[in-house]
Amino acid sequence: MPHATPVVCLHSSASSGRQWRRLAATGAAWRWHTPDLYGHGQRPDWPELMPNRLEVEAQGVLAGLPLDAGLAFHLVGHSYGGAVALQLALLQPARVLSLTLYEPVAFGLLPGPETGDAASMEIAEVARALTLALARADDFGAARGFCAYWQGRDIWPELQVDQQLRMADAMPTVKRHFDALFAARWTPAQLAGLDIPVRLLCGTATRASARAVAARLAERLPRASLQMLEGADHMAPIGEAARVNALILGSLERLQRLVAA
Repeated sequence: MPHATPVVCLHSSASSGRQWRRLAATGAAWRWHTPDLYGHGQRPDWPELMPNRLEVEAQGVLAGLPLDAGLAFHLVGHSYGGAVALQLALLQPARVLSLTLYEPVAFGLLPGPETGDAASMEIAEVARALTLALARADDFGAARGFCAYWQGRDIWPELQVDQQLRMADAMPTVKRHFDALFAARWTPAQLAGLDIPVRLLCGTATRASARAVAARLAERLPRASLQMLEGADHMAPIGEAARVNALILGSLERLQRLVAA
């Protein structure tokens, strides 16, 4: 029999809801919802007149869910999708039963490059390079640099042409993602008020920016636990899907028992 509550999974930048198809196939007992985010998959582009803020994306997710108003659900998220999931939980804490997040990159929680913080400076340079590439209409260059940062090496020559095209097409929306992530300056008090169980997953081979955000969230969320995955990088939910999916499913089972107790 299916579990009584659904699970909503939010994908990373330049991906789509299809990212979670193997997770949904493996965890057949759960009721999965894997929406595309703005400008990805089958979802229209970001609403043109709306600001680049996580609240806009989170409200869009809520509006598109085929769930009765007030029905509670578990949330799973990866990278940008993890940050959106956190924002959604802050907006609707009564509806979110738990969070299972792989490296939610809410960069606004970092001290900022002006402080000399190495992780902040690293990710600010990635965002700056992407913005400059887009300004000179070099979407392919923007995509190549973006992929290289998160993969830890230049994988562009290994991608199929259709993959390169899809990545390049996503870059204007990814620029919006960076703006929204840097603007996510949740206060310690806001995060301390999120009284739901949170499971944070982070790879030991990931980038400093993602690792620093995960550590800060683990300190500030009152019911959070942080698990480090040996040798895993930022893209492990896709590149090591079987490994990460097993952890997500185990987390959901434990968290379901917690909320049902």
